[in-house]
Amino acid sequence: MQSKQSELCLDVLRRLDKAGVLSSLVLIGSWCLVVYREYFKGIGTVYAVKTRDMDFLVPPSAVFKGRHNVPDLLKDLGFIIGFRGEQGAMMLEHPELLIEFLVPDRGRGSTGLRNLPALGVNAQPLRFMDVALLLTVRLQFGDVPVVVPHPAAFALHKLLVAPRRKNAEKKRKDFDAALMILDLLDKKGEMSLACELLGKFPRPWKKSVLATLRADGRDEVATQLERATGPGAGPWPADSPGPRPPLRPSAC
Repeated sequence: MQSKQSELCLDVLRRLDKAGVLSSLVLIGSWCLVVYREYFKGIGTVYAVKTRDMDFLVPPSAVFKGRHNVPDLLKDLGFIIGFRGEQGAMMLEHPELLIEFLVPDRGRGSTGLRNLPALGVNAQPLRFMDVALLLTVRLQFGDVPVVVPHPAAFALHKLLVAPRRKNAEKKRKDFDAALMILDLLDKKGEMSLACELLGKFPRPWKKSVLATLRADGRDEVATQLERATGPGAGPWPADSPGPRPPLRPSAC
């Protein structure tokens, strides 16, 4: 039986899908782990600690037909508009879920929220979000198709942001989730995808990921990932949601 929170999450996705905007958004964060259960079915168990946060990443290339007021779409589900921070980042608040919209921050030192008139919300720019867009896949969340970062992109993104977190518990949570997904990718024979993606990283980002693994005693995983030799498929950064062509296998 679905939990009340999971049912609400599905209702949100259904509303956005019916409005024609979900296909242009990328679901990120811990709820991806629930979606990955389909991807790793028959391979292993994906342990997901559900949180109240439900984040959507809006790619720079996202195109929306017409205008849709997302707060109005979700109002009768019990969501109210809230704001956080000095700049007033918009949130859609519910006792079970907290929805926010994010965009990649691509300008060094750039600040300020991004208004998204096509959705009736604003979005918070965050660093390293390009990693989530480098390779995406469309999977089922219940009866709704949703675009999420490919598990390889998810794991590498977690390893990149984990050491930058101030909260030790969240840092450990990110690291453990990344290791779990990398282990499942290895069992599925897709560790080469993670190698290829890491090979696309700017050098400082790549060094950070490998250093994070080695600092936790995961030298074997770091060495395996470091064998990224192929050129990959597509420019850095990618910014379109939906399935992407498979990367060339590397020496990993």
